[in-house]
Amino acid sequence: MLNILTGLPQNKEKDNIICNNFAKSVGYKIILGSSTMKMYCRELNIQPDIKIISATQSPQYFITGIDIASEGVITLNECYKILSNKNSNNKQAFETASLLKQTNEIKFIIGTADNKEQQFYKQNNLLPRIEIINKIIELLKDKKITTEFV
Repeated sequence: MLNILTGLPQNKEKDNIICNNFAKSVGYKIILGSSTMKMYCRELNIQPDIKIISATQSPQYFITGIDIASEGVITLNECYKILSNKNSNNKQAFETASLLKQTNEIKFIIGTADNKEQQFYKQNNLLPRIEIINKIIELLKDKKITTEFV
């Protein structure tokens, strides 16, 4: 089982429940989104280890109990490229794509709060979170995939 938490919930009052449920989920756990990672760590009182490798790579977050934690929309877009057999230098996207390929049961927990970076994504030809996740799901149609919008 692969669990992916990405994006903030529309209702901030649900942060704690969502984070606790995610922490208790069985299988691999991936958090995609800097704000999502901050929420998770805040709600569970965890101190992340943050490593910035280079200006061209997404920051790496190391969080107890989480297999991969990275920036969200860029990583998802790069993950889609990898799953579409295109090249990417994004290490977290490559690791995420590998787990998506290896795992037969996948659950996306997708926050629906407004993303303040939408303009940046458009300027850089990046698809928004829900749109890119739907494209990834299309590529993985032979797997059991569930989505939960929060």
